[in-house]
Amino acid sequence: MILINLFVQSRYPVGRKKIRATVERVLKENKVESAQVDISIVGARKIKELNESELKHEGTTDVLSFPQHERHQHDDFPLPDGVPPHLGDIVVSYPEAIQHARRYGKMVDDQICFFIEHGLMHLLGYHHEE
Repeated sequence: MILINLFVQSRYPVGRKKIRATVERVLKENKVESAQVDISIVGARKIKELNESELKHEGTTDVLSFPQHERHQHDDFPLPDGVPPHLGDIVVSYPEAIQHARRYGKMVDDQICFFIEHGLMHLLGYHHEE
């Protein structure tokens, strides 16, 4: 079972079905059948705050991912029946998605899904240097 917890500030119109379909597709392509992912769509101030406080990077960014566990680490904490393991959190900047969509001639929802796919790959243990 794939469980997607989607948190979107009300002023950001996003295609929730498209986001959910993207998460399910990426996880299935990576042979993940049971997982829980939290996705937040936020404004510039929140993503900047997270980028600076959590990653110690200055300024804003487009997407952040916070894995629940390090790659190849096994979770020994027992979960209740029917609760999939939590992969982690993905935070997407709505204003950055708009800017990138304009720059590349894409729909905003497509850009958000691109950022989410990128974040999911980080949660699955893939990083830029690989």
